[in-house]
Amino acid sequence: MLTRCYANHRRYNRDVVKRTNDKPGLRSVQGYGEMRERGSGAEWFSVDFMVYYDGSQLRAFAYVRRKDGIDIPDGDYDVREGEDGRRRRWKKWNDKWQVKWRHKWSRKGR
Repeated sequence: MLTRCYANHRRYNRDVVKRTNDKPGLRSVQGYGEMRERGSGAEWFSVDFMVYYDGSQLRAFAYVRRKDGIDIPDGDYDVREGEDGRRRRWKKWNDKWQVKWRHKWSRKGR
């Protein structure tokens, strides 16, 4: 039996085997920010969120919720978050969050 295992090992072709991904996985970031409905002139409200980044791009949302516990309805939102306080555009549709980067929306349903 030991001879058989050794024989199979000798036939192992490293060029055919798919290599594992050497890139690091998604990095989770938990943060706080301010949000308001886009175009409504409404007041800003505080939110906490957890998102996943791949390098410097936001890839997926774990959750976004108001600090006061009120549900956030579907719609387009302006968000001020991060140390730079830049304004970004987030969208909630069918209880799924998306972010707009360079005129494209992130993938739906993640």
